[in-house]
Formats: sequence, C-alpha cells, structure tokens
Amino acid sequence: MRKSSLYVRRITISAVFLSISLVLKTAFSFYIPMFGQNGINVGISGIFSIMPSLLFGPVYGAVVSGLSDILGYLLKPMGAYLPLMTLAVAAGGYIRGALWAVLRNKDSRKMRIAVTICSVFLLIVGLSNIAFLSADGIDAKFYDRVQNENVNTDNLHLVSKMQIARTIDTKNPSGNLATYITFVTSGIIGSAALGILLLAADILLSKKLPHNACKGQVSQLLIAMLGSGLIVTTLNTIILREMLYTSWKVLPFAVIWIPRVIEEILGNTVKAYFVAVLLGVCRRQHSLNELIIGTSSYSTGS
Repeated sequence: MRKSSLYVRRITISAVFLSISLVLKTAFSFYIPMFGQNGINVGISGIFSIMPSLLFGPVYGAVVSGLSDILGYLLKPMGAYLPLMTLAVAAGGYIRGALWAVLRNKDSRKMRIAVTICSVFLLIVGLSNIAFLSADGIDAKFYDRVQNENVNTDNLHLVSKMQIARTIDTKNPSGNLATYITFVTSGIIGSAALGILLLAADILLSKKLPHNACKGQVSQLLIAMLGSGLIVTTLNTIILREMLYTSWKVLPFAVIWIPRVIEEILGNTVKAYFVAVLLGVCRRQHSLNELIIGTSSYSTGS
C-alpha cells in the first residue's frame, strides 16, 4: 500500500473514533464537584479517543486527544477554556502511544507481576486508610458530632487531616466528607479489586481463547493507560490550581491531587478491559492489519 493511502486510511479511522468519542462526551459525561468546582470528569468517551494512539502510534494519539479536548469544549463548554489543558491532554495521548509501543510485546508475565504489586499496594493503602479513619473517629457523621466546634487535627493521622482539610470549609461538610472517605477507602480498594479481576480475565483469555488477538495484553494496556493518565492528571491539577481555581491554592497540593489520582486509577482500570476488547476486534479485521503499527511483530508474550 502506498504511504499516502496508508496515512489517509489511518486519518479516516482516527476521525471515526474521534466522532464517537465526541458524541459520548457530549451526551454521556458529567462532572463531580470538588472543592466547589468541577474537579473530576466522568464518562466513557475516553475509551474511543484512546484507540488511535494504540493502533497508529503516538502522533495520532496526540492529535486525536487534543482535538477531542478542543471540540469537546466547543460542543459542551464547562468553564473557561485553557489551551494548556489541551496541550496536557495531547501530551498524554502521545505518552500513551509511546508507552504502548514499548510495552505491547513485553513478557506478559512480568507485566502481570507489576500490576499485581500495584494492586496489592492499593489494597493495603485502602485498608490502612479505613483503620486510620476508624481510629480517629472520622466518619460521615463526624461533623454532626462536633457541630461548629474547632477541630483539632494535631494528633490525627495524615489521611484524617486531609479529609478534614478538604471538607471543613465547604458548604456541605458532612456530605463532602462522606464522598472523600469513600474515595480513599472503597475507591482505592475497588481499584485494587478491579486490577486483580483484570489480571484474572487476562489470564483466562490467554488460556481459553488462544486465537483472541488481544490475549495477554491487558496488563500492558493498563500500565500504558495509567502511566499517561497519571501524568495528565498531575499536569491538569497544576494548571487548574494555578490558573483557574484560585480557591484550591489555600489547600495542600496533595489534598487536591489524590482524589483525582484515585478517579484516574479507577477509571483507567475499567477502561483497560474494554480497550483490550476493541483492540482485539480491530486486530481481527484483515483489512486493518496493515494499518496497525506493530501488527507484524505482534507477540503475546504468554
């Protein structure tokens, strides 16, 4: 196939994924308020905007991710538009494609070990947070008990201090406290559980479906998606804190960053499976094989 025709077909397919992503972003996405602002975006549109970076490489990932951010804002504006946010998202698309290019043919056993270690670590953190909050008496009814009294955080564990710091001066302290307790307990434990479930599904697919083109690659996908996602989340938090939501400046960076990181881990853990399925579907289409980067050297590493 001529190079010009190759590029045209890749651009066309990328445009289709972008269109699907924009429709889903417009109709099926919403924001979770955080510290009085739209802090966390929840939706499934990212499943499709991710695909070009995995199929065609980092450049396609950067372009589609950047266009998705710009066009998504034009179709469904939420607050002020920040060009730096678009650059951060585009960088995330590029990094995801680059990580996938490095990891896609790596030994799946090593990747599974890495994901297992991360999942066990998250599980320990989640259970530790439950223990710390319980020891300090921090629960959804905490503010109802102390009412308007000054809360002394000197002798509290770090996780308890952070929960109080991010909620005590909000309009609905009890409600926000309940939300953030869920983030640092059930949210983290849920992320660990999903990671373990994905590993089990990955192993099962590798053994039971030997002709499945996405077998043995869920771990690699998860690492690539989490790596790029955490970088973008960190950059976005800095940009929002410094340029848009000035009220966030009075809070420690970690207080704002950690809930967004938890959401990123949870969201990408769920998305990784669906992306793996889509990737497998694309690889089984013979007409697409010559378009997909790395198809000829594909190895499951199982």
